[in-house]
Amino acid sequence: MLGLLKDGRAKKMIGRNSALDGLRGVAVMLTYFVHYCGSYMAIFRGGNPNSVDLSGWYGAFDVALYVLFRSHHGVYLFFMLSGFLIARITLAGKFDYSRFVLRRIMRIYPAFLLAVMICALVGLVLHIPLPNLRVIAANLVFLNGVPSLGISGIVFNNVTWSLFYEMTFYFMFPIAVITAQAFSVPVIGAVALSGVVVAYVPSVIGFYAEFYLFLFFGALIGCLSKEQVGSIASSFPDSIIVIMYIVVVGLMVAGYLSTSQFVWLFSVLGSAILCKAIVGEGWLVGLLSWRPLVFLGRISYSFYLLHSVALSLVFAGWWHVAIVRFGVVFDALFMAGVGFCGAVGLGWLSYVIAESFYFRINQPVAVGGVSNV
Repeated sequence: MLGLLKDGRAKKMIGRNSALDGLRGVAVMLTYFVHYCGSYMAIFRGGNPNSVDLSGWYGAFDVALYVLFRSHHGVYLFFMLSGFLIARITLAGKFDYSRFVLRRIMRIYPAFLLAVMICALVGLVLHIPLPNLRVIAANLVFLNGVPSLGISGIVFNNVTWSLFYEMTFYFMFPIAVITAQAFSVPVIGAVALSGVVVAYVPSVIGFYAEFYLFLFFGALIGCLSKEQVGSIASSFPDSIIVIMYIVVVGLMVAGYLSTSQFVWLFSVLGSAILCKAIVGEGWLVGLLSWRPLVFLGRISYSFYLLHSVALSLVFAGWWHVAIVRFGVVFDALFMAGVGFCGAVGLGWLSYVIAESFYFRINQPVAVGGVSNV
């Protein structure tokens, strides 16, 4: 590996991958659609899309809103990207578990704590009371991601449920790899088995954990060599990827797939998309590498944490800034744009304050393949 670093192409591999950043941008946009469209429909369209399925909505406008609302797979893409990157870090060479955990805490907590403070302050402005100390303490270790505990997010920052999956995966995955290496077990087999165990054994105690599959599927891609990743990418033409996406998401939106079926199908589809982004070839990668999308991907973590703040302010001040004379569709699009711009502004500010220091002191993760796994 050290020898490869002398080659210019290898040096390029350890820089930031624009397509992967663009994929993060797509993921966070999908998440924004979920929360904007869900809130808009519940407030202005006469029904909660969480309880009213596609058949209960009539007219192209409402159907379009519902389809965008069902874009929860944006978070699943984040999970797969995280799984991939954590696998690359763990398998990159000499691995120090304690240092790895410390770096993960440095990566996650500064922006998270800043978002908590902003949410609390904006909540006070909107007359939303803070939860009790027990709920705040539970949120600080992401226990709001365990539904059976019944712990709400702090004010309106409920999106941090996903950080429970992320942080627990950070702790578990390297242990699985280290154990496999200690017993001379193929790492890729150990990762696959660990994924199934972690995703389904917790159901015995009533905890739905199937979303871990996304993280472990991403990690499996992270265990592959550059040639293997390239082989997967070349097996799926860009047009086929798009068709598969439309079919899988369409079947889910229409209610023809169970959650479990969608998790498995989207894990496979997401793996192919991830391989495409890693290889960096084709028109799909060109779209993902669009500079505004790449920028959004760079600030996607802070955007994710704070977009609910922007949306809460938009809906609280709707009647002051709405432009109703051009019709409901224009008004909905305009307010979505206002909320999105607000989220970008907050996300960028949070990135500068609470994230950029991390990237100044840490090298980007190499996205090239690994060997001997």
